[in-house]
Amino acid sequence: MEFKIINPHDDSGFLQSIEFNFDELKTELTQRLEKYQNLIFTEDTVKEAKETKAGLNKFKEAIETRRKEIKKLCLKPYDEFENKVKELTKLIDEPINTINSQIKTFEEKRITQKIEEIKENYNDIFEGYTDIIPFEKIFIEQWKNATFKLTKIRIELQTMFEQITGELKTINDMNLPENIALQVKDVYLRSFNFAQAIQEKTRLEELQKQLKKQEEIQKADNAVESLLDTPVKEETTVLKIYERKFWVKGTAGQLKALGQYMKENRIEYGGF
Repeated sequence: MEFKIINPHDDSGFLQSIEFNFDELKTELTQRLEKYQNLIFTEDTVKEAKETKAGLNKFKEAIETRRKEIKKLCLKPYDEFENKVKELTKLIDEPINTINSQIKTFEEKRITQKIEEIKENYNDIFEGYTDIIPFEKIFIEQWKNATFKLTKIRIELQTMFEQITGELKTINDMNLPENIALQVKDVYLRSFNFAQAIQEKTRLEELQKQLKKQEEIQKADNAVESLLDTPVKEETTVLKIYERKFWVKGTAGQLKALGQYMKENRIEYGGF
């Protein structure tokens, strides 16, 4: 089955050129338009300018209209040819799509079966750790490829298991406080990135130091406030009161100062 072009039978039979009086029109236009090259219109001749512009646009439009007509005539046989070719390719596409659908179904079945085989190896190698190390988190898309052999996948699973459990053991051996250990493990188990887990450990330890320091400062402040808030116990000793009768002699200033002293010290006095 061969695709043959009957008419025109080869490239030489196709339309080579569209001839028209190009040289004649170009010469005439060049001569006529020459006067417009350096033409300057004024306010008095603006009407003439508009008429000149309208005339030029009209001639340009006539040329463009004819160009479009010729283009349409040239494309007409091609459009008919293209429609027929598309009809043929549509016929071919039908069995291609059917085959593609079957290939896709077969490929999906192959991938599903391979994933199940990978899971069997995963369950065998990660036994006891499947809760904290889910299959979905360690699965690699490239394993689906038909060229990626199951034996190689098992080796990679074993390598992953040894690395992850080894790094978890390292975290456990750090003997971290329970709250820090839990958060460090949580960060690690999100992406199995040991460096990120160590960064989280450093961050939490530094935060704990700051909190402890803040607690010590707060305790000191509370102690000071408690001391300041404790009321001072006043002396309640009862002093014995004595009474004496005497007379005094002195200047007016001295007697006045004596009276002031007795008032300030709350000493009762009186005459006799």
